[in-house]
Amino acid sequence: MSPLIVLLALLVVKGTEGRYPFDTCNPGMVNEGWECNKDNLCWYGCQKGYCWSQCNGASDALWMGKEGTCNTWWHYLWSIEWCWLYGDDYGETPTCETNSDCIPYLYNECSGPCSL
Repeated sequence: MSPLIVLLALLVVKGTEGRYPFDTCNPGMVNEGWECNKDNLCWYGCQKGYCWSQCNGASDALWMGKEGTCNTWWHYLWSIEWCWLYGDDYGETPTCETNSDCIPYLYNECSGPCSL
């Protein structure tokens, strides 16, 4: 990785430290009606009857937080990267009626791409 890219990444993180903590889900998304998984800092919920979770796609390039956690400051036009979750044993995406129905699947992998 070039020294310039590293320097720019550090400046971005340094400039966002006070506004975007590394110990909570992205504060810019707090009023969306989603739930925060405090273990991995990912927003999650039930959308259109299926469980989804925030994930790191392109935003992973500038994320300096703990490995395995979601980017807590990046968004694109107030949208975060997300994916549908696998069900048990990599089965179909779980169905849901409420955000809490998705709790058993919070640590499952994405069943498709991580995107906006």
